Amino acid sequence: MFKLFSPLQRLYHYRSLIRSMVMRDLQARYKGSLLGIVWSFLNPLFMLAIYTFVFKFVFSARWPQSSDTHIDYAIILFAGLILHTWLADVMNQSVSLIPQNSNFVKKIQFPLDILSWITVISAGIQFLMGCLVFIAFLLVLGLPLHPEMLLLPIVMLPYAFMLVGFSWIFSALGVFLKDLAQLMGSLVTMLMFTSTVFFSLENAPEIIRPLLLLNPLTIPLDALRNVMLFGQYPDWYHLGIYTAVAFIVMLLGYGLFHKLKRIFADVL
Repeated sequence: MFKLFSPLQRLYHYRSLIRSMVMRDLQARYKGSLLGIVWSFLNPLFMLAIYTFVFKFVFSARWPQSSDTHIDYAIILFAGLILHTWLADVMNQSVSLIPQNSNFVKKIQFPLDILSWITVISAGIQFLMGCLVFIAFLLVLGLPLHPEMLLLPIVMLPYAFMLVGFSWIFSALGVFLKDLAQLMGSLVTMLMFTSTVFFSLENAPEIIRPLLLLNPLTIPLDALRNVMLFGQYPDWYHLGIYTAVAFIVMLLGYGLFHKLKRIFADVL
């Protein structure tokens, strides 16, 4: 049982170090810019403005399930894209995470596994900034804020577990497989277009729905839209299965990382 919850125990044990390194990562991301961390709020705002213009005024696109709620396709798409951006940030950074932090590899006392938590949390803060823009836009449109929004941390927690598992897997493999960094962009793009970022699961052909559900984005994305936009509870059955799978992925990633980290120094 102790080993089963080791990843979460280490997250708690090193919480102060993780918090300080997340803040350092966010500061380094916008170092030298005039507005600094404010860009983490402005970037999704600009992105939403562009999507609104293109999909509402140019393509006049509509989401099938939004006909009765007058929700713009742009805001539904935006929900998918900010969630995908969280995944893209984590996966793109993870493949080079150990080489970029090689100064920590030979420090015996430094817990290398927390680098993945730092990556996921830092990218997660960008996601939360996107959610603030999301909520502000709902208010501008005169749309209601549903009480189901309070479930957002619950429905996003399994997604965070999945991402940290991916981060451990790709950061460990990235030390040995240099070509992985070149493949990551294609993999991230494939995950976006084979999920429900651009369309609803109900609108997809029935024959491919099981395949769409295997995408790590689909279930948390549908849950996000349900609680933030449509005022509905998530599909607890699918979310429960996703949570179990996410926890298993996290444990597998943690195990692989700890098995391979002994030879990181030899390779680097």
